[in-house]
Formats: sequence, structure tokens, C-alpha cells
Amino acid sequence: MMKVLLIQPQMRDFDAFLAKALKEAGIEAVFAYTEGRTEGHLFNGCEPVWLRVRSRLDVAGIISLRRLIREIDPDIVYCGTALQCFATIVAAVGYRPIKIVFYRGAIRSLNYFSPSDWLIFKSGRVSVFHCNSQAVANALRQVGIRDTQIAIFPGTGYFASQFEWGSVEGRVLLRSATYRIGAVANYRKVKGLEFLIEAARFLLERGMDIEVVIVGSDLKGCVGRFADRVGIRGRLICTGPITPPWPVMKTFDCLVVPSLKESLPKVIIEAFACQIPVVATRVGGIPEMLEFGEAGELVEPGNSEALAKAIQRVLCDPGKAAKYKDQGQRIFKKRYEAGVVATQYVALFNRLAWEGKAHAKQF
Repeated sequence: MMKVLLIQPQMRDFDAFLAKALKEAGIEAVFAYTEGRTEGHLFNGCEPVWLRVRSRLDVAGIISLRRLIREIDPDIVYCGTALQCFATIVAAVGYRPIKIVFYRGAIRSLNYFSPSDWLIFKSGRVSVFHCNSQAVANALRQVGIRDTQIAIFPGTGYFASQFEWGSVEGRVLLRSATYRIGAVANYRKVKGLEFLIEAARFLLERGMDIEVVIVGSDLKGCVGRFADRVGIRGRLICTGPITPPWPVMKTFDCLVVPSLKESLPKVIIEAFACQIPVVATRVGGIPEMLEFGEAGELVEPGNSEALAKAIQRVLCDPGKAAKYKDQGQRIFKKRYEAGVVATQYVALFNRLAWEGKAHAKQF
């Protein structure tokens, strides 16, 4: 039986489902986590393992991972972060050949003077780079990663039941305007929230009765101060962090993702599941998520006027909004539901096992 060790930062709701799917496919899986420790039992059967690998220089953590690899004797090690991948490559030195899969979920610049980047991207020790979008895959191709080393599918799967009313306790904000537009983001300049505030000002100047809800951390109150400067503070509600955010999202008439840089925003997947129309910037993996405008409005980043026009099209055209809701739900079921994603993990691991056997027969 094929053995797979999956190392993730934290336990996810999807992991128990994935463990079951792998078992049914004849794949023995062990899940290891490097951050946090949840009480209780997520899995039936083999319980997860807890590791502590805090940095590249965490010798004790790497030694504990080396012991775990020798104990489990996996054919494949799946690494959810760059640190975990670096630690696995080092821990596996001198051990029998194993396939290493590295999950790359963000578009970041690489530094080949960094030992971790060199080991991961240039040493040849990683068999497959699992990317969550074509945008991430394209970034890897630019640094020499071959198509045969790339697998593209979401890193985690979701359940439609997660997004049903009553499945979690959540805040519901009563609206005070005809239309409510919202964003879910912790404040950083790259999130482009100032452009959303400016777009809201344009809409108010055009006579639209709107309010803006922003869910996320803004410790310095930057968004509120900017809203004061443009004169719409009375139309802005900053809720602070809410987990999960979708009970508030369900009160939105439109979700806006005004980012200047992104990879594959989870909030768009949540909007699809909740049937909320999306207006977003044409950056990173967002265009492919929205099927290049078929499932939502796309605008260029940093353009408040274009953002306002796109929001207005969604709010003032019920037919367009209904189309985006239907398309979003279709994409959620086709691409992001747990069963679909788990099947792709099974296919990836089976492919690696087959390649390993084919390689062994040559010698």
C-alpha cells in the first residue's frame, strides 16, 4: 500500500474528508501539523501527529521530522509551506528516495541566495509543485519549473453545508441603506481598500443609497481615517475580524475585492458558495477564478472610477447579478467542493506512485 505523509501548518475541516478519500483509494495517509494543537479527535483511526519546526535553523524540529519519516517510511511527503518543504528535504538526506510535493499558494519573488529557495526550486528534490492557480504556475515556469512538475488544483476543499444558515454562530448586521457592498480583508496597502472607499464616494455622488462593510483587522484605523478624508465615514462599517466571515457576507449585495496583488482569494470561493456577486481586480489568480468575466466583474487595479462603474452594473442590473450568482455556484461545485478536490489529490499521489514504479523498472 502506498504511504503518504502530509505536513500542514494547521488542521483543516477538509483533512478528515481527505483522509477518508485517500483510505478508500488504498492510500495510507498520516497527517502532521506544525502549528497549534486542537483538542479532540478529527480523524477516525490514525490520529494526526504534532511537529514543531519553527525555522530553518530549528535543528531539533528537523531531527524530529527525520525520526517521523523513518518511522512512517512514506513513499510521498506533501508539504504545505516552504519551511516544511525545506525541513523535509534536509530531514530526508541519506534516506531512501521519496517523492516530495510542495504546495505553492502565493505569487512571491524567489531569492536563490536563500538556502531554502535554492533547495526547493533548484536542487531537483521536489517532484511536484502543487499550485492553486495558473497565475502561481506561470510564476514558477518563469524560474525554470517544468510543466511536468506542476499540478494545478485548489489546496483545500469546501462543503456546501459550511455556508448554510445555522451551521455556525455569526454576527448579522442590520442594514441602513438600499445597497450594501462589502470587502473581507485585513488592512494592508496591497488590499486596495482605499480604492473601494473612493469608489463608494463616486456611487454616493451619483445618488446611489449605499453603505460599505469591511470585515477584517485594521488596528490603526487607516480605513476609517481615509473615509473621513473623502467624506463618507457615516456610510462605512468596520466590523473588525469575524471568523467565519460569511454570515456577514450573506448580507452583501456585492463582494468587492479591490486588491493590487493577490493569488487565489478564499473570500471569492466563499462568495461563490453564498451566491454573492463579485467585483474584483484583474490580478493574480482572480481572472481565472471569475472565468475571465463570465462569473463576475473584473476591473484594472488601482482604478476607483472603474471599480464604481462595475459595482453599479451589478447593483442596478438584477439579471447580471443573478447570472453571476448562478455562475459562482456552478464554479464552486465544479472546482472547490471537497469531493472534487480530494479526487485530484488521489490522482496526484497515484500518478507519483506510477512514475516511481516506472522509474524503478528502468534499473
